[in-house]
Amino acid sequence: MEEQLQEVQLQEELKSLREELEALREWRTQFETAVKNFASGTKANQAEVTEVVAEVIDRLHAVEAATAAPAGTGAADAHQPWSLRATEEEWRKLADWLDWLGKHYAPQLHLRIWPCWPLHGGVTEELAALHASWRAATEADADPSREGSDLAYWHQMWLWPTIERIRQHYMFSECEDDHSPDRPGRPTDTAALQQRMAEAEAERRRLEHAKYDYFVKTSPDGYPADRPSSLWRCAAGRDEDWEFLSLLDWQWHRADDTDVRTPPPRTALHEVTADRAEELQADRQGWVRYWARYVDEQEWRAGEQPVSVVRRRRSPERIYDEAFKTWHEWGPTQAVYDFFDARPSNPPHLVEIDAAEAERLLGELHGAKGATEL
Repeated sequence: MEEQLQEVQLQEELKSLREELEALREWRTQFETAVKNFASGTKANQAEVTEVVAEVIDRLHAVEAATAAPAGTGAADAHQPWSLRATEEEWRKLADWLDWLGKHYAPQLHLRIWPCWPLHGGVTEELAALHASWRAATEADADPSREGSDLAYWHQMWLWPTIERIRQHYMFSECEDDHSPDRPGRPTDTAALQQRMAEAEAERRRLEHAKYDYFVKTSPDGYPADRPSSLWRCAAGRDEDWEFLSLLDWQWHRADDTDVRTPPPRTALHEVTADRAEELQADRQGWVRYWARYVDEQEWRAGEQPVSVVRRRRSPERIYDEAFKTWHEWGPTQAVYDFFDARPSNPPHLVEIDAAEAERLLGELHGAKGATEL
């Protein structure tokens, strides 16, 4: 009897589940119909929707730039256009993709992307955005859980509207120099690409340099302005937010976030231009002192060969001394301290050399190549 009751209850639960499933199917059908109607309406009003979406996106970018900008900086500093923040690899990927696009689609002549596109600022930003949306669409389209309509939507909403907008609203259409029937687009003008990358890099550096005042630490005991002991910068026009260039990892560090805490006294700092600071930052060997290491002074005077090479980096956070080891690696050493400190009874003897001589000696002593690279 009890088993019959359980079976009846089970049948009732199954009936209830079937009714719920049927209701869900009906709801799904209504939802799909609503989506299709919405898509049809969107298609009919494509131009208006595109304009509204673009305006909303522009406003969102403006809000993000304003909220992300640190105190005392403008929105332009907080959000740079693609052409100023793109790497050389990203420039070349965009160029390769556009060359593929022109060859693969072979659009009508009035819809071609002319080879000089890198020299047109607005056109470059439009094409970079088009490339980004294509990458997103292809990734989404490859997802088996998606419906596979992302690329179709990209063609409808982004590809042709963008190209038509470029030819309609920019002076780009005047760059045509000949007419040809249906043929693939010409490859990117490499000279124009190189020129635009150089201009963008120069502008990026200018904007970065404008944020800071640069200083070098000098001293009368061997650290003149042309070969200082450290490089510093602070917020432009303000004696605050000090940073130093670490000679250990070659990155900028906030002094407040390290044990350094404060910059050197103003009497020890010498102001330099941003270009000079960039030169010093790029010349890593200029911050390093090298010595040929001898067992002792007697062997040096006797004309014996040095046993190794040692070097020192006087970084703001600490002094770092290294010796080139027999296993062809640099490792910490006490030799520099022992040489300059009179207390050790039998200190090594060091003779200062430049980086080129250090490289030659390491090749001669250890067969090493490129050992002085930092």
